[in-house]
Amino acid sequence: MILLSPDGSVLSRPPRLSREALRFQIARRHAALAELETGMVAACESAAAGAPSKVRAISGRECRDRVTWHRYLAAAMRLEATYGPPMSRLRLEIGQLERLMALPIAA
Repeated sequence: MILLSPDGSVLSRPPRLSREALRFQIARRHAALAELETGMVAACESAAAGAPSKVRAISGRECRDRVTWHRYLAAAMRLEATYGPPMSRLRLEIGQLERLMALPIAA
């Protein structure tokens, strides 16, 4: 069996499955997911605040009126097409990597 690396070159032996490498990849994906979530929340907050010139962020649901909350939810629904697929992909990859960590063959 011939094994190829991501750049297309032939590998002499299969890459080793190390727990440290898996932890690193999981942490990297968690960071990317957190960045996407933060970006989506910021965009929703901006839409809920109304005009983008407003500097003050909305601190919590308890201070939102119904109209503001509906603007937030409408923005979240609009942005789902942009943020949803990459967030889902990252969650799926995190789950796969965590299952690999559970295998006894991971060194």
